[in-house]
This record gives sequence, C-alpha cells and structure tokens, in this order.
Amino acid sequence: MTSDSWRSLRIASTLAIITLAACATKEERRSAQVPSHSIELAKRFDFVDVRTEIPGIAIDLRYATPHNVVRHAIYPARMPCLLRQETAAKLKQAQALLHAQGYGLRIWDAYRPPEAQESLHRHGGNTGMFLSPKSGWSRHCGGIAVDLTLVNAQGQEQRMPTYFDQDFEHASHHYRGSDPVVKQNLQILKDAMKQAGFTQLESEWWHFDDEDYIHDPQPIVYGRELAIPVL
Repeated sequence: MTSDSWRSLRIASTLAIITLAACATKEERRSAQVPSHSIELAKRFDFVDVRTEIPGIAIDLRYATPHNVVRHAIYPARMPCLLRQETAAKLKQAQALLHAQGYGLRIWDAYRPPEAQESLHRHGGNTGMFLSPKSGWSRHCGGIAVDLTLVNAQGQEQRMPTYFDQDFEHASHHYRGSDPVVKQNLQILKDAMKQAGFTQLESEWWHFDDEDYIHDPQPIVYGRELAIPVL
C-alpha cells in the first residue's frame, strides 16, 4: 500500500468515526429521559400530571416525536404532560362532557418549557404560530394552555380543518370549508371546551387557553427548574 493510499484510508476511517460519534450523540439526546422526580418538582409550581389527574385521556405529545415543524423531537422521552392544577381540573370537565357524547380529547401539547418555545420560534417563527420570546412567552410556558383534538370512543382522531401546526392559512377556528363533518366536529370540541372554561385561539383551532388567566398570565417555568432537558 502506498503512503498516499494509507493516508487516504486513515482520513476515511477518521471521518467514519466522527460520523458515528455524531450519530451516537444525537441518538443519546433523543433518548434522554425525564428524571422520575420531575413531576414532584412540578408540584412546587402548582403543576399536576394530566395522566394522573384524568385517567384514560389520550396523550400524544407531538414535540416528543419527529412529527412536528422542527422535524425532530425537542421533548425528551417520557415527557410528563403537565398543566396548572386549576387548568387540569377544567380539562377534566371537558373530557367528561365529551365522554357523555361518545367522544374524548387527545392532547398534542400542554406545558411547554420556554427553552422549547425558543427552539420552535427559531424553526417556525415565520409561520406566525410561535410567539417570539422577545415579545412575550406562550401561555403554554405557564401551564395554562393546551393543544388538542377530538377523538371518538375508539380513540380515533376526528376530521378537523387541518392537522396540528399545519396549514396556518386554514387553521382558524372559524371554519369556512364545505365539509359538514369537520364543521360538526369542530363545534363539538369548541362547545365542550368553552363550557369547561377555556377560550379558543382564533388563529389555531387546536389551541385553548384557560380563560381565568387570559388577563392574569401565570409565571413561566423553565424546563431546567423541573429537571426536564430540551433536546
């Protein structure tokens, strides 16, 4: 083997090692898990675990998967679904109202660490969906907002105007389409959430705020305060 060939082989080997190391680091970050005491830490901020407060509610945190606008998970594995206690109680009421009609809720996002809000704004701020930290924080960061959709008794998502964080042009809760099923589903969801004490964001049919905190935003809680890493 010539010296040039040997040098090329060493360079190729080094590049392969660097690539493997980068992939391993990325995979380690994606598989990071939330410490078991994060929920206990959250109680200091009047946060509760929705999975415990509302048994049986469907939860699919989109930012814990690559199926979002960032295209990779920004929440760690086993991300807890957290809300302020009063907000979770209202959500429980909405779930009960829908259950009586043969429906239920699926949560796409609840408490959102401000560190995650910064990441979302960097990647999708041009869509208008993510508030710039320079102008204020999302109510998600205070645990008083929730993104969700309607499911039937079998847990199947029902037709809505758009999917989550999708097609902002048609994402308003003022549905102007021609599909009567979508219109009916949206109205069922809206009525239950309003009766339970939520206000729907006009530009995003999936986003609901606890109406008691519209004019009294709660302090934001950083992920680091709950030992929750943002990837």
